[in-house]
Amino acid sequence: MNTKHPILLCLLAVLATLLPESAAAAAEPVAVTSEYARRHYTTQDGLPQMLAEYIWQDAKGYIWIGTLGGFVRYDGFEFIPYLKGKQENILSFCPGTDGSLWALGFRRKHVVDKEGTMQTLPLNGRGLLLNNLNAYSLPPGLVLLEDEQERGREICRLTAEGAKTLLKSPALDSMDLRRRVYLDSISQTFYIPTANLVYRIKTDGTFLAPIVVAESYSLLRDGPRLYLFAADGIHEVNGHHTRLVAAYRFRTPDYGVAACADRKGNIFIHDAHNLYRLSKDGTVRHIVDGINLIRHMYIDREGNLWLATYQGVYNFFQLNFVNHRLSDHNDILRAIAEDAQGRLLAGTLNGRLLCGQNAAEMRPIPYPHEADNYFLPRTARIGSTTYLLGMGDVLACDNNGRHWLGLPQLNYQFLSSHGDSLLVATRQALYVTDAHGHILQAHEGLRGVFCACPDGDGNLYAGTAYGVVRLRGRERRDIALPDSSVSCTAMTVNPYGEILFASGENLYTVRNDSAVLVQSYGSPIRSVHQTRDNFLIVGVTDGLYITDNRLLQTMFFNQYNGFTGIEPLAAHIAETSDGTVWVPCVNQTVSFHPHELVYQYTTPRLELLSAQASADNVNWHPAPPSTDGLIHLPHGLRNLRFSYIAISHSATENVRYRYRLKGFQEQWSQPQTGREVQFNNLPPGRYRLEVTALLGNISSDTIGVDILLQPAFWQHGWFWLVVALGLGSGIWTLAYTYYKRRDRRKMDELQREIKLNNLLVKSIRLKSIPHFNANVLAGIEYFIMNHSVEEANKYLSLYSRFTNTLLMDVDKPSRSISDEIEYISLYLSLEQLRYGESLSYHISLAPDVSSGTQVPNMILHTYCENAVKHGLRNKPGNGHIDIEVTTRPGGINIAVTDDGVGREAAATFSTSSTKQGLSIMEQQIELYNQRNDEHIIQTVTDLKTPEGRACGTRFELFVPSHYKYF
Repeated sequence: MNTKHPILLCLLAVLATLLPESAAAAAEPVAVTSEYARRHYTTQDGLPQMLAEYIWQDAKGYIWIGTLGGFVRYDGFEFIPYLKGKQENILSFCPGTDGSLWALGFRRKHVVDKEGTMQTLPLNGRGLLLNNLNAYSLPPGLVLLEDEQERGREICRLTAEGAKTLLKSPALDSMDLRRRVYLDSISQTFYIPTANLVYRIKTDGTFLAPIVVAESYSLLRDGPRLYLFAADGIHEVNGHHTRLVAAYRFRTPDYGVAACADRKGNIFIHDAHNLYRLSKDGTVRHIVDGINLIRHMYIDREGNLWLATYQGVYNFFQLNFVNHRLSDHNDILRAIAEDAQGRLLAGTLNGRLLCGQNAAEMRPIPYPHEADNYFLPRTARIGSTTYLLGMGDVLACDNNGRHWLGLPQLNYQFLSSHGDSLLVATRQALYVTDAHGHILQAHEGLRGVFCACPDGDGNLYAGTAYGVVRLRGRERRDIALPDSSVSCTAMTVNPYGEILFASGENLYTVRNDSAVLVQSYGSPIRSVHQTRDNFLIVGVTDGLYITDNRLLQTMFFNQYNGFTGIEPLAAHIAETSDGTVWVPCVNQTVSFHPHELVYQYTTPRLELLSAQASADNVNWHPAPPSTDGLIHLPHGLRNLRFSYIAISHSATENVRYRYRLKGFQEQWSQPQTGREVQFNNLPPGRYRLEVTALLGNISSDTIGVDILLQPAFWQHGWFWLVVALGLGSGIWTLAYTYYKRRDRRKMDELQREIKLNNLLVKSIRLKSIPHFNANVLAGIEYFIMNHSVEEANKYLSLYSRFTNTLLMDVDKPSRSISDEIEYISLYLSLEQLRYGESLSYHISLAPDVSSGTQVPNMILHTYCENAVKHGLRNKPGNGHIDIEVTTRPGGINIAVTDDGVGREAAATFSTSSTKQGLSIMEQQIELYNQRNDEHIIQTVTDLKTPEGRACGTRFELFVPSHYKYF
């Protein structure tokens, strides 16, 4: 026996285990993996649990999802949870008889009414449990109930009172977890699959001949055909006979096989981990794998395919987008093109060249290249030759092989075709070459070339970092752009030969060498392509816009409705002969058929979610309609806010809304994506809010609500009548009061003037004191007799000026502080004639005191006369008077200080003193103060020595600025 071969085999096996994984991977050719785009909802999106059981769509379009931890309602934007935080397994949904929704658990049903409030009730009164695995194919409202031992099964219809039995049969107990009972609504027959046959029982309980098909799982009717899904494939049922229409072995029927049909005629089938499609031609295609335990499959009214799994919920939309990636995750597809034989050619970032009849068959093919070559996302085709832009040259691929054109080694960034010529550009120049790479024309001196495209009139346009340049022969002309600082990054030509170019977020066309805005997209444009059947494809940084130019309908696609590519590249968008469009993105390449995306969508159902009112735009209150259908609001709630939604799970961000508030604005608003509108400071009246939803070129039914904003009580006619009467009587009363007060005021003024005049007369009498005049004249006579005539004339002149001033100003209520000081100087000088050196005085006027400031007339005379007469006359020795005028905030301060015997001692010396001067002055000041808001303030201070003996008196007077005396 030769033992070398077994030993050699063992050594080879050991060596194989020691080989690094990279070497094993290197032996496998790089391929393209393709999968349908999907959106995966998890607990991070709002699901209460990853273990999802059931999916259902209500009449309004909301998607309801049952999980192990309660259930949620999804409107395309957010999940609204119910039973949050509770471990309640929701296995099914069905509509209630009163417009409510019933969420069904094993033992309970949770009823959600129209307002969204929920109450929990027993599922039935007999203690039976809900069977979920065998009942997924039953229509809504029918359930399969069983006892604790999973026996005694019966099919029941749920009612508000409980559960009504429709069928109870031992055949139901023979189903294991892989079978699903089915009710055919046309034949009114229950089909109960088992391991060996399918029982048929009419709804009235009549048994029919069974169908003998081993390992049957479930059934589905699609139009006139009834399909049976079994272990050996798909059968068409006709009575108790079947015909195998598609032989197929499902990969993982651990929990059976179930199916549902879309409106396009496709039947989708799932087992535990895989998704299949039965096409119209009878072929079964495996389309999705690797999903952890599919529990339920649902196709909504728009054709979106939903899966409830133990990995959350998947939305495959309508299986319109396909994502393509390389099996080598360190490389990406960048350039896609179709050759003359209808095969796909693709260049990758790492320099691979792939070819295949379709994406699944694409494999690397050889071509002459350096090790560090790469392909840019630019391709072109002339005749039977396809061109790809590589590192410093262009690769030509045709029936004879693949070769480089041999262009000058430059850093080329752009490639396109122009008739039988190629357009190849660096950042500084644009070259026109023939199909073999011979340069026919060079346009140099361009600044930052990004793209180029010919129009239908023989012009060539180049997009640069500084705008667009039109080239025609040797002529070169700049196209005027609104913002020349924004680069032109993409170009295409429409079926009418007009250039369309992208600059920033805007798409322009050219009219008379000027840019004309076509549309603004709100995000930077990365690529533009015009398809052969007149679809405009615009790739922006956050999604894809597709416009059907025939229907003038634009739809936006992003991760919320199927386009999951991250940021389309500034690249050539390829279009194959079957109309498939290929968009290279940063993470993958996405393919789709535009005509399957922009079509007549299902009309969305519009719903008014809430109406709120507020008085201050801060605190909002619900404003539900009353029984008459009107929203009645009091006058204070003048701010209204409404929210609404039209649910579309395949066009989430394409729904636009228009509204108008009749009675306030009769014209419809511009379509917008916002789902809320607010009106502020509405006047009282009756209004009607009308809202309609637009999806492409279709619109929903208009919904409306009437609002009655009540007027305030002062806005009623009777109120204005009362106001008019009140105003009339009020005006009469005011006029009467005014004239009466005016007469009284005039009388008070007259009395005040009489009193003031009397005080002035008394003041004149007081100031014209006979003994003072006699003393002064006697003093002058003494000077005439005993001194020089000049001294006598001096004092006679002083006396004359004093008397003249007294007589001229005695009837004035006030005079300037300078005149008052001049007058008091005359008075004190005359008093010195009498008292000689025993009387001295000092006058101080602060520099910041305005000399024109008005003060009460003879105020200093009154104070100084009082000081001489009562303070200094009775004092032995010399006496001194100090006069100070200073400023204070808001006015001036006048102070007269003497060092006499004080008021208390003066009263003992002169018992006959009447103090009329001070009294008259106080009365005058009181009269003056009655005319002013700010008052003159007078204070008198008795000065004392530290031992407590009187040593003088200080008079102070505060006079406010701008004080009025008459």
